Amino acid sequence: MISKNSQWIWSAGGLVLALGAGVMIGRLSSPDADSRSEGSSDGRSTSAKSSGRASDGGSSLAERLQRKRGSEARESGSKPVDKDLQSIMESTSRLDRTQRLLAFLDRLSADQFAGVYEEFRNSPGANLRGSERSLILQAWAERDPLSALSFIQEKGGEDWERETAVATWAANDPQAAFAWASSAKDEGEVNNWLLGATRGIAATDPELARDFLGQLEGQTRDQALDAMKPYIMQYGFDYATSWIAGVGDEGVRNRAAREMARDLASLDPAQAGQWNAAMTDVETRRDVSETVADRWARADLAAARTWVEGLPEDTKSEAAEGIARRYAREDPAAAAQWLTGLGNNPDLDGARRILIEESFRNSPQTSLGFVSSISDVRAQEGYYQRYLGGWMHDDEAAARQWLNSNAQALPERVVARFNRQQQ
Repeated sequence: MISKNSQWIWSAGGLVLALGAGVMIGRLSSPDADSRSEGSSDGRSTSAKSSGRASDGGSSLAERLQRKRGSEARESGSKPVDKDLQSIMESTSRLDRTQRLLAFLDRLSADQFAGVYEEFRNSPGANLRGSERSLILQAWAERDPLSALSFIQEKGGEDWERETAVATWAANDPQAAFAWASSAKDEGEVNNWLLGATRGIAATDPELARDFLGQLEGQTRDQALDAMKPYIMQYGFDYATSWIAGVGDEGVRNRAAREMARDLASLDPAQAGQWNAAMTDVETRRDVSETVADRWARADLAAARTWVEGLPEDTKSEAAEGIARRYAREDPAAAAQWLTGLGNNPDLDGARRILIEESFRNSPQTSLGFVSSISDVRAQEGYYQRYLGGWMHDDEAAARQWLNSNAQALPERVVARFNRQQQ
């Protein structure tokens, strides 16, 4: 069975960048990998995004190659034309290899791609030239998608090959590509055909991709949502929250909110806080609140604390965890005082645990002094055993002084255990 761990090499949006700059920047499973390029960040309007193609990156690979051919023809002095892949791959310059490979692919007829791709795929250095291998496959899928996909099916292609080929097609013809992917046989928990198709559609039309997302299931849907996120977030806060609100299925909509909360809070924490507080699904509101609080606390701890204090009780306890992590590192004593001021709600135990763990390194006295605030008595003993034991290991004199000073307030079993160790 083919591994279903998706290893995407090139997005359709990333291909535009590569062809424009002559540099392949991809997310590769091979050692040749760089980082996946995200789509255009030109802030285009919703109507432009819904048209299915960015104004500056929507042309097909064949069209871009045609423009490149015209540009080359106008250059003074002609360059020698490569007749085979070997001479291209011998170049040590990635830029030079890419430029020459584009020219080579431009001159291939559709029926020559299978032989060229198989030759490259089986060459000793194929795994070290993942960028070029991906480019060949994309050029083939643009020229003759069904032929490229049939080859991959017959040869048992890797996951990234499946995704790359069908995504290239989907960027140009979303309906046909998705229909083909829906009927193509796939094994495992993730359907790479559908994952690639959805990603390719998202690269040019995130809203159309959202419509197709509802037809996916399980891990395929979850991975597709994660893959779509950069193409959605590139258009900013308002577009992203509108995109989330437009998801028809409530479960998928809530998952999208959780997935994008961190990026939204990084863009505008105050606006993210308003968006979060307005959520009607309690569980989603709680889950998102911790993320928003955490990101907001990094930028403005005081403002984040004020926001948390104004949340409903069922959300405040979760959001406090995001504050406790950052606050305990900066000022453990002030963090403990703030958290105590939020009340005795047992749901705050999560934030209390975080404060104990985060403050111990810089202020073991504050950390251990806060253990008694945990509502679960058995959990209290566990924290005393763990952190007081660690302090004994690092600085036994200071730890024993604290133990003796606080013995009356500590569980008897904890005191007895550490006193036995002293004997």
